Amino acid sequence: EYKDYKTLLAKMAEIEHQSCLILIGQEQCQEMLCLDEEIGAFKCLQLEGLDNTEILTDRGLKNEESWYDLINLYEGNPAYLQDIARVIKDIFGGEVSEFLRENNLLLTDSIQSRIEEFFERLSPREKKIFLELAKTDEPMSREDLRQALSLSSTDLVNGLQSLSKRFLIKPIKGETTSFQITSKVYRNWGRSQPA
Repeated sequence: EYKDYKTLLAKMAEIEHQSCLILIGQEQCQEMLCLDEEIGAFKCLQLEGLDNTEILTDRGLKNEESWYDLINLYEGNPAYLQDIARVIKDIFGGEVSEFLRENNLLLTDSIQSRIEEFFERLSPREKKIFLELAKTDEPMSREDLRQALSLSSTDLVNGLQSLSKRFLIKPIKGETTSFQITSKVYRNWGRSQPA
């Protein structure tokens, strides 16, 4: 269903032009990775979460001194912050500090729906790896994952690479490379899934 993007990206790289294209997505297709490596004018950048309280302005929220804590809890994700701001306004009377006293990363129906939609596009092996990594806050090595999941080396490496391209997991460099889910929102969602 994304074949037209492949054509668009190829044309943007092949044809001489003075245009700029900003494509925002949650995952990189293979064509984007190849173009990023081959062409200096084509760059793929990973965006970090917001760290500015401006997104919460005009949302009917109180306790401005707690807004950074809310942003940190949802790792600066604008969509999640908009969803949770509605909940705080409707259920907590706009009191951010009261919401934070719940001491819980609340996943609204909307947030869960977004994650589920993305999760359904994963292959069975990617789902297995993701759900295994969601069980712990600690990074897991390839060997730990291989033993826990009984996957071949090829399936594990391909699954890890695909999940990395989708920004669902990140490598943690050390004595050996380990892997961890990129977001506590994803991790909490994964923990709520049946085994």
